[in-house]
Order: sequence, then C-alpha cells, then structure tokens
Amino acid sequence: MTFSPRGMLCKWDPCQETADISTIYTLHTSISSPNRTTSKRLPPGVHFYQIPRLEIALTSKMEIYVEASNVFWSISSARLLLVPMESAKYGPPNIQRIEADELGCFRYRWSLPQSQSWVKLTFDVELSLKEVDKKLSTELVFPRCASQSNGSIKVCDILHWTNYSTKMRVRYFSVWSEWSDSKVATTLTTAPSGHLDAWLKVPDDDGDDIAQLYWKPSKHFRANGRIKSYTVESKEPKQILCDTRENHCSFNLSKWIRQVYLTASNADGSSTPTEVKVFGKKGLEPVSNISVHPQSESSVLIVWKSLVSSRVVGYVLEWRSLSETHAAQLYFTLLNKNHSSTVVTGFEPYMPYEISIYPKYLDGIGHSLTVIAYSKEKAPSVAPELMFGENHHSTYVHLLWDEIPLKQRNGIIRGYTIYVWDERHNIQILRTKTTDILVRHLQPRSRYNALISVHTLGGSLNGSVVIFKTGQFGGVEIVPLVIPVCVGFSLLILITAFACLNKHERLKLCLWPIIPDPANSSIRRWTTTDSLQGMPPFKEDKDPVMVYLSHFSLLDLSDKELCNSDYVKENLWSHDSVSHDEGHNLFQTSQENTDSVPYATVMFSGPYENQKASPPVYLRSESTQPLLGVEDPDSPPPYENMSGRVSVANFFTKIPQESTENEALWEEFPMLRSLENRNTDHI
Repeated sequence: MTFSPRGMLCKWDPCQETADISTIYTLHTSISSPNRTTSKRLPPGVHFYQIPRLEIALTSKMEIYVEASNVFWSISSARLLLVPMESAKYGPPNIQRIEADELGCFRYRWSLPQSQSWVKLTFDVELSLKEVDKKLSTELVFPRCASQSNGSIKVCDILHWTNYSTKMRVRYFSVWSEWSDSKVATTLTTAPSGHLDAWLKVPDDDGDDIAQLYWKPSKHFRANGRIKSYTVESKEPKQILCDTRENHCSFNLSKWIRQVYLTASNADGSSTPTEVKVFGKKGLEPVSNISVHPQSESSVLIVWKSLVSSRVVGYVLEWRSLSETHAAQLYFTLLNKNHSSTVVTGFEPYMPYEISIYPKYLDGIGHSLTVIAYSKEKAPSVAPELMFGENHHSTYVHLLWDEIPLKQRNGIIRGYTIYVWDERHNIQILRTKTTDILVRHLQPRSRYNALISVHTLGGSLNGSVVIFKTGQFGGVEIVPLVIPVCVGFSLLILITAFACLNKHERLKLCLWPIIPDPANSSIRRWTTTDSLQGMPPFKEDKDPVMVYLSHFSLLDLSDKELCNSDYVKENLWSHDSVSHDEGHNLFQTSQENTDSVPYATVMFSGPYENQKASPPVYLRSESTQPLLGVEDPDSPPPYENMSGRVSVANFFTKIPQESTENEALWEEFPMLRSLENRNTDHI
C-alpha cells in the first residue's frame, strides 16, 4: 500500500489466470469508527485500486480484503487489518538547515518529502553523525528524537570545531523511512583541550646538540578549532625553542634544559602545556628481537621481546617510508611496558618502511632496534645486470652486479641465483646473498653463458643472459701450483736429512755394514771390543773362544825355492810389517803393528786362476781346541806337504813326541808359541 494526498493505493497478486475465463475482482473495505463498509467491483484484468481520501480513516482501524470470482468458483484473500498512518512507510526526509548555535551542539530543521507534506504528525527522528576528516571515526546515532514535521531538532555533546556529515530518517509507529541525503556542518570553535603525545629524540653524544621533537594528537586531545601554531619552550632558562605549524621541529638542546613544554594554539586560545622530559641517560640496553608480519596490504603486525626490568616504563615505536625522495614524515606511537606487539596501519603495498623501537627507562632511552618491512611483497621490477671483475682467468671468473634501486625491489631481497652453463649444457647453479661471486671449475678457452635471478618472498625475476670466454692456461696460473710442490719437496728433504743426522749410526750400518778385512787385521786388533760388534753375547763361557787369525801372505815361488827350507825360515816368517807378492801386484799386505805375528803363508808358483783344486789331505776336526794342543790325544795329525805341481805348501810338520825335539820346534814358530802360552779370552 502507498499513501498519497488523493488516497491510498492498494495492489494484489492475481496468481494464475486463464485467458478464456474472465475473473472479476472486488475490493472490500470496512472502517470501525465510524462503522462503514464499501465494496468496489473492478473490471476483468485490473489488479489495483486507489481508495479515495474521503473513504479512509487515517487513525482508525480498517479491514481490507479482495474477492476473486468467475463462472466456476469464487475465493477471497486474507483480511488485512491496519491503521493507515501507522502502517505507511514514509519517504526520506529533507534536512533543510544545520545551525551550530552553541558549543558542541547542532540544530536541525527538516521536513517530509513534498508528496507527504500534507501529513501533520509528530514523528520519531534518528540522526547519524560522522566526522568528515577521519577515516576511522565513530558514527554517532541519536535515535527517537520526537519532532513535528517541518520542525526542528537539537543534538549536543559533540566535538568543537569538527566537520560532521549528518543523515536523517523518520517513522510514525511504523517502519523507518530511508536515510536522507548527507549534509556537512562544522561545530563552533574553542581553545584546544587535552594533551599531545610527544617523542623527543636526542643524539647519543653528550653536550649541546640538535634535538628533534615529534608530536601528534592523543586520544583525549581536541583541537576545537583550526590550529594556528605549536610552541615549544623551556622555563629554565626561559626561552622559546621553536614555533611552527608542523607536527615536528628541531632545536638546540643545551645541557641545562631538563624538560620542555609543548602547546597548541588556535583562534580561541591555547591548550594546557604538555610536559616533555629530557632524559639524561642515552644509549641504554635495546630490545633483543623484533619481527614484522604482514596483516593486509596496508597493515603489519610488529612483535618484539619485552625487556625484563623494573626500570622500563614503556616503548616508542616509530616508522617512516623509505621510498620518498624528500625527508619522509616520521610516525610514532607510545606504548606502555606491558605491550610486546602492535598493529600499524597506513602502509602502501610493495613499498619499504623502516621500523624502529626504543625502550623507555625511568632515567633514559635505550638504543633502537631497526628493521625494514613491507606490508606486501612481489617480484622485483628489474633484475641486476651481470658484470665481470678483474679476476678473470682460465679456470674461474669473478661475476658482480649492482643492487636494485630501493623503489624497484618490491620486497626484501632474499638472495641471488647464478646459472652458468657451457656449450654442452653442463650447468653450475650458485646461490649467494652478496653482490658478487667467484665461479670456479671452468675449462680454459671455453665459451660460457651466465644468467642471474633475484628473489623476494613475493616472487623471482630473471636477468638477461651474458656470454663470456675463459682464457688460456698461462704461466701466472702455474706459479700457485708449483710453489706448493716445491715447498713440499723441500720439507721432505729437510725431514729426511734431519732423520739421517739423528739415526746416522743405524743408517751407516744398513748402508755400509761392518765387514772385517783379513788383510788389514791382526790378532790383537780382532781381540778388542770393536771386533765383537754384531756378535750376540754369551751367557756362559764354558768353551774357550777361538782366535781369529787374519794375516795371510800369498807368494809366487819357483819349485826350487819351494824346496829350500832356509828361504822359508828366513823370508816367509820374517817380522817385517809388509809382505809383497813377487809374481803379482794384486795382493799387498797391510802394515802391521810390531807386536803382530803372521799366522801362515801360502805360496803358489803359478797364477791363482790356473790352480786346480786337489783332494784335501787333511780334514779339519770339528773340535774347538787349539791347533797346538800336544797333550790332546784326539788332536788331528799335523799337516803334510803335498807333492806334484800344486805349489801350495804347508809349513806345518809333524811334531815329535819327545819333549826335547818339541821344544826345538817351538823355537822356530814363535807365533804358535805365543798362542800356546796366551790365555783364551773372549773375542
């Protein structure tokens, strides 16, 4: 149903109709006060009817229903009971004017739409106010404000000098109308109220230096008008440090200043000064860890590890954009000591931001911990170009590249991957986080291709392919290989020489063993301790040790001289220290000591090589007894001279058994005499 100055329009749904059978509709209305019933028969195919204004009781109950009939059947709709004015839905009202007649108040004048202006009733009005300059401002709703149509309504308890956008809707014991069009108005101004949030950054070094002060409105600050300026001043000494319309300033902070005062002013006055303490200690312990987690394209979650100290009173979190060419505006927020995380909004995607956190102590400010973060990352816009360094040789090459500009990174660079392959498609894959790399294990005089790929969390981008050729293997590259070999060989020689010096006796015995030379020996020399080297020691000396006789004389004599006994006596057993071989110069006796005695002399009349071995006349016994043991009955018989051409003569003759002849023979053999009389010692 729809109301208008001419009446009330009623509509209904005919459901299914048959074209061959006409259906007639009849609208029945009845009013309780005054009691009146009317019926209106409508032509076939008409499904609406406008009840005239005179047949309607606006504030009384009405019963309305529709009856449909044809030649076969007749049916009636459900009966609708209503009060016309209470059941009607009105159109959106019109806000005619908004007046700021008092501080923190608005007065509205409104009316119903032109088609419903004839209705003169008291309606319920609902207002919705929203600050224009704030994106996240709270919507204020003032419901059920009773007001006459074409009347006024007043709303208070709103902020001073604030732009509000207002909407309105109405109802009369029925459903709410649609919202009206928005209209903007500004409340009256007054002096600023509340305090500001301030962040004073002081350099770490002591003495006079430039300090930076940043501020922003707190949750309880109200500008109440257009801010004309901010003033920073000190009271001891009394001076104005800066006066600006910006939200930051720099000034020279002397060591005498312990606190500064910040004031906001507009046309109606100034706010209460905000006290900013100047901390004496700087560079205290920072937080140990900070991490950034993207939440959306415009917000990030910042998490840090809180300090466990009773002296910590809070934290200061600041951030600024790194993509701006000019000095970027610094944003900050103050947090109490119980916070260890916060969400920061207002970020632009793919743009780098520098985020720092400072711990605040009772008497100072700690060092900052800074990270670079993105709210959202993607692959870099450009890839670096590969270049060749000075270290370009036959088996390795030095590749380097420049960093991507900050605005084109689109994220934090996580690393680089370098692909190097030859004409046979043998590929090397190298990864690094620096801007250079040394590619090794290349073949001399070969052609290679190289490609670099840069990575972020949002993706990767490949650069262009570069081609290079390695050089020929040169002498300069041989030197690093030869020097270690020479040094190792020299160390080996030194170690060998050192071992030889320490073990020269053992080495001498291995290379040159001690072999006695019979030609340069004597009985006395062989009986010394030196002659016993290499012989195992005896546990018991039960048997006498044999004496090694070393002196042999080889003479070449004729048959006549061989039979001459005087020659043998005079020449062969002479005490000359040197004997000569008359036939050959191959053998020469060494000079002996005066007390040495020759053992035997072997003579031959022909060359030594032409002699033929003859059967031995005498076989030596295995006995260890001396040769001159006369008392030993088991001693072998004396040697006998051999006949024939063999010139080897033995000058031992049979020893007679008689004592007188035995004594005479001992005189002719002084050497044997000495052996008999000498005690047998270990040799």
